[in-house]
Amino acid sequence: MQQKKNNRASSCEYRTFNIKTNNKATGLELLGELAEVCDFSIVVKDTEAEKVLAKNLNGVNIKNLSLDEVFQIIIQDNDLFYTYDKNYLKISALSTKSFKVDYISSIREGKAVINASVDATPTETSTSGTKNTVSQGQNTISSNESFDFWKTIATELTSVLNTGGETYKAQSPIINVNAGMITVTATKRQLDRVSEYIDVLKERLHRQVLIDVSIVSVLLNNSNTSGVDWSKFSLNIGSNSIFNNSNQGTLSASNPNTLYNSASTGTANASSNLNNLTVVNDVSFSIAGLIDFLGSSGETKVVSSPKVLTMNNQQALITIGDNVNYRVPETTNAASTTRTATLATTYTNYSIFIGVLLNITPEISEDNEIILRINPSVSTFKYSADDVKTTDPRVIAPDTSEKKLSTVVKVKDGSTIILGGLITNTKGKQDSSVPLLSSIPLIGEAFKHSADTLSTNELVFVITPRIIGAKGTDKATLKDLGYSQKINE
Repeated sequence: MQQKKNNRASSCEYRTFNIKTNNKATGLELLGELAEVCDFSIVVKDTEAEKVLAKNLNGVNIKNLSLDEVFQIIIQDNDLFYTYDKNYLKISALSTKSFKVDYISSIREGKAVINASVDATPTETSTSGTKNTVSQGQNTISSNESFDFWKTIATELTSVLNTGGETYKAQSPIINVNAGMITVTATKRQLDRVSEYIDVLKERLHRQVLIDVSIVSVLLNNSNTSGVDWSKFSLNIGSNSIFNNSNQGTLSASNPNTLYNSASTGTANASSNLNNLTVVNDVSFSIAGLIDFLGSSGETKVVSSPKVLTMNNQQALITIGDNVNYRVPETTNAASTTRTATLATTYTNYSIFIGVLLNITPEISEDNEIILRINPSVSTFKYSADDVKTTDPRVIAPDTSEKKLSTVVKVKDGSTIILGGLITNTKGKQDSSVPLLSSIPLIGEAFKHSADTLSTNELVFVITPRIIGAKGTDKATLKDLGYSQKINE
């Protein structure tokens, strides 16, 4: 008897069915008829599924469909789950699914480079080694950032689950941050939306950008104290480089022989061929050629040339400089056994950064162009006397001078962006003397001379972003760009 039943159920897997109802019929009734024909059992696992199957289906007209296709129309299209294995059809309205999302568990907080670190905002260092920023007046372009990925995705997934048109309101997802796992219990349509959302999220989130940066310092000669004259730049790199002196604006360059020295945003039509930048007019651009041009304005020096690999929409921070420490005395009343109060002096340590900071955040667009938020800044001592090393600890914060730039650009993969215009003036003294005569006692001072000097430096940032693709894609991999994995044995 059981063998006969199994044979009938097995034969239904290869049959096609024609179902037509003139009167109203429920989904459960139609499934019951199929169960009689094919000898399988039906199990409805929850009340939500029972409610859906109890609703009338109007105008059912099925022709030449397999058993599985009939199940999809009657069950799956009504936002229900089902499993069919030989003699058993199990139906449920809810299902639980876990998704794996690889991301760090920490919360990223900070401010853009031009905001905090270069200002004379003291950082208090406690005896335990922790640092606390002491609030002071600031003159900054504020760009605060706080990115709690797991908290954000929990809120967004709850909104994706419950759009307002469902009869079942899903609970908030269960998130295990350390395991990188998200567990959701919901209806079929709700789980489909969550699955699609997480798939797109992971694809966008895990994309990476390799940012090639060269920071060049130009000690300007006396005829170029106002900065590098970009109008004389004639390396024929065309419209594929964007020049920025200080202003913010939008520009889409189209003339390959025209150079711009104030635009901060533009579109570069370029592609990468590993060692240089190939542009639409088949002329190659290299950093060596740019340095040769800058040499006509003064003495050049490459301050730093890092390559930073960062994930999509995540900050890359480059710092070149020193932390200057100082301490502030604080007088407090000390405990005393006598009637006379005793004053005790304690010191609180602070620090301030002097140097160059570059903050870059890339975002890859749908058309594989790169939007870069670039925040370079440079801070120097305002007075040369503060730049003298002393054996005694500083007891007052040094005065500083800051130069800042903030811009957002959109370029094609592998294009080069050149930012200039951060000019600093450094005051100093130059001593000269007549050999031998200047060392004669009493009259030697007459043969010595001291003069105030003023040197002018301009920083030029050369930035080339490249989208890094996975193996098998049309995007360059790290290996394509000349990087290899070193295995330590």
